[in-house]
Amino acid sequence: MEHSNFTQILSWTAVILLSTSYWFQIWKIHVHKEVRDLSMTYHILLALGFGILAYTAWLEGSTIFLVKQIATTIPVCIIIFQIIVHKEDRWHDDSDPYCNKCNAELELLWNSCPFCGEEKSEEQKQILYNAILKKNNE
Repeated sequence: MEHSNFTQILSWTAVILLSTSYWFQIWKIHVHKEVRDLSMTYHILLALGFGILAYTAWLEGSTIFLVKQIATTIPVCIIIFQIIVHKEDRWHDDSDPYCNKCNAELELLWNSCPFCGEEKSEEQKQILYNAILKKNNE
């Protein structure tokens, strides 16, 4: 295989992998309606950077990089939209404990409340342990 053909295959593979990773994030947000762990600033900077690179790729006439930038800019913009739409939504699981201080729902694997900083009680840690055991036995 010629070096330039190999490079082209690698480049297109990278484009597919990068854009697919963003589409998986979009699907996860769509299913769970959960965006509290996503950074709006991070995604805005990504979208701006990808957009600028798309423009420079267009100016330089580089098809592969133009497609790559468009293929990553679009899903990042969708993620930004999802963050705005779902910023107040919370994923709920009946086995999740609640913070003793502010009564916010805690994920099983969290050691402290992301809303007020209160550490989980020993009882809540035991709930986590039992939930993990139950899941492993299924």
